[in-house]
Parts: sequence; structure tokens; C-alpha cells
Amino acid sequence: MLRQPGGSMNPLPLDEPKAVLFDFEGTLVDFQWNLAEAVRETLAMLAASGFALEKFSGLKYSALMLQAQQAATEAGRSPEEVRNKIGLIYDRFDEDALSRWSLRPKADAFLSALRAAGIKTGLVSNIGRRILGKAFAKLKLDGLFDVAVNRNDVQNLKPHPEGILWALDRLGVPKEKALFIGDSLDDIQAARAAGIKVMTIIGGENKQAELLAARTDKLFHS
Repeated sequence: MLRQPGGSMNPLPLDEPKAVLFDFEGTLVDFQWNLAEAVRETLAMLAASGFALEKFSGLKYSALMLQAQQAATEAGRSPEEVRNKIGLIYDRFDEDALSRWSLRPKADAFLSALRAAGIKTGLVSNIGRRILGKAFAKLKLDGLFDVAVNRNDVQNLKPHPEGILWALDRLGVPKEKALFIGDSLDDIQAARAAGIKVMTIIGGENKQAELLAARTDKLFHS
């Protein structure tokens, strides 16, 4: 599944890991989520709901949900209602991406090899529970993870570390013995905030130059 730029194979950037956590889209499957359109629809919904869009200027989809809930609370409105409305939008974009997702080459073999070596595996994704379940069935990933954290399990999406820390707690693995593999700046920031090593795959959400500038522990082609 992984090769370093230049073609060489290097070990994971952590000696004897006890757990390897993965992002989903852009990491285990090719990146298909329509980020720009999802943000546009979310902002349109927020404007129609009476929120001032200045509060959300420049935010990515991963930050919009939390910021919108905070804005609702400040306005004396229901943050849960706003979260649910945004969740419905994101669910539709999850569903749209599902139709085009395919596994990265040898991703399932890599997961199986980790588990055969006694290394625990986990998933921490901003994708919602319903579509992630469908994706597991479609791509035959059931049984390959000891824990899976999705958008509906957490209050804060990546780049917040909540999902990673929750997964490590469920696995009973200390952060110094864990590694996160992702494809985006959000993944790097979440892993850094959680205090664990991070390995990043080229060809997902962010460009190689952006990933290098973010100082990931190791950069790989899929």
C-alpha cells in the first residue's frame, strides 16, 4: 500500500507500534468527497436559517459544524438542531462519494498484515456512521478494525484530536505506542494534537507541498 517518494520501502516511523489508526477517505480509499460544494450548501443553509456568514468565513467543512453549533448557542438557538441539519448535508455528500470509492491498492492486505503481527487497528474518520457502514460492506472491510470512530461518535471533527484520543482509550494503547496514517492537513494536526506520530499519504485531500510544510513524520505514495 505504501511507498516513500522515490520508490523505496521504509518501516513505519515508530518502533514496535501497538496500534495503527487510519483515516478513511484519501487514505484507505481514493478521495471523492466534494468539499467545495458541501461548504457552499452548508453556508446557504446557515444563511437561510438567519446566521451571519461572516462568522464562518474561510472555514473548511470540518470546522463549520462546530462553529455553527457555537453560533447557535450564542444566539440562544439549538446547537443540536444546527448539527443535525449540517449532518444531513454531509450525509448526502458521503453517499455521493460512496458510489465512486475504491480501495487503495493492497490496503486490505496491509490491514490484515498489521493484525497478523498483533498490532491493533483503528479508524478515525469524518465520514458519518451510516455511509461508513455501507462502505465497509461494499469494500469488505468488516472485521479489519478493532475500533472505528465516525463523525457521529464525536463532538469535534478532525483536526481536533477527540476521535484519535477516544480510539486510543478504547484500544487501551498509550499514545507513544500509536501511529496515525492519513492524507490531509487535518489528519496531521489531529495526530499532533493527540501527541502521536503521523504518516501521510500523497494523493488525497492536500497537495504534497502542503503536507511537507506541515512536517509530517513520514510521507508516502499510495
